[in-house]
Amino acid sequence: MNRSMRALRHAGVIPSLLMLLVVLALNARLQPHFFGLPSLEANIATFTPTIMICLAQAVIVLSRELDLSLGAGVSLINCFMAVVPAYAVGGPWALMGLALLMALGLGAINGLIITVLKLPSLIATFATGAVWYGLALTFMPQPGGEIDETIGNVYGDTVLGVPVPLLIVFAALLLWTVLSRHRLGRRIVAVGSNPVAAYQAGIPVPAVKFTAYLVAWLLVGLGALSISAQTLSGDAGVGTAYTLTSVAAVVIGGISLGGGRGTPWGALIGALVLGIVTNVIYFAGIPSIWQEFFKGLVVVAALGFMVLEQRRTAIV
Repeated sequence: MNRSMRALRHAGVIPSLLMLLVVLALNARLQPHFFGLPSLEANIATFTPTIMICLAQAVIVLSRELDLSLGAGVSLINCFMAVVPAYAVGGPWALMGLALLMALGLGAINGLIITVLKLPSLIATFATGAVWYGLALTFMPQPGGEIDETIGNVYGDTVLGVPVPLLIVFAALLLWTVLSRHRLGRRIVAVGSNPVAAYQAGIPVPAVKFTAYLVAWLLVGLGALSISAQTLSGDAGVGTAYTLTSVAAVVIGGISLGGGRGTPWGALIGALVLGIVTNVIYFAGIPSIWQEFFKGLVVVAALGFMVLEQRRTAIV
């Protein structure tokens, strides 16, 4: 028990877990049958895109970088799927495969700019985000288009009684679990903690950061697929909010923006907190214009908890 508590404290997720319990309790009180199976399945399907994109940002932040183009990349992939007929590329499964390849391509471009050209990730990904958004508008100047309904049917299906969205989340967490036990995962954390020391220890820092971007954008691709499966249409603005949401989830999840401290599990908790806060706002009858205000308060509270925890740890 003590070992588990120490592990949670080291990961910095105790404050975020407490916040999650609070918003869960509020949501359960406000939303009828919140813990009923239909409600849980609907919420899981809704939260899956946010979870994927927040996990992606977490992997990048752990390597001591940041990606401000995630949301625009989601929009680009979504619009691509809406304008390219599935039959023209070999069917819906082939279209989903192309979407994932596009995501990996976008991640590779960001990774190369940062590791080869040595540009600061904050500026570089802000710029590439503008490019991705411009391309999305080129594909889809106005919301519309049509995505093969088979993709939506697959997303809404179950496998051995388990909803596909939940399987997507499990697959993403399993990916990180495997990576964290593999040399690559340890290297990502080592590079994020101290890139100079990692380089001196013989770790290929640029290659590790580049791979972190590829892993992250694979998750972005899964998030974009999840969104597209739900909307079955294209919209260049569909991913706009996800970039800042992913950064907020990272902060709430106790992941240091300085890199090397935290775990994607924290980002999962942060994504759930933000998603459930939106539910609470809706069922409490609060106007939607206050949604970002309350999300901001949650992030500020998370930052406060993080500072207090760091001070307490320093004293101990």
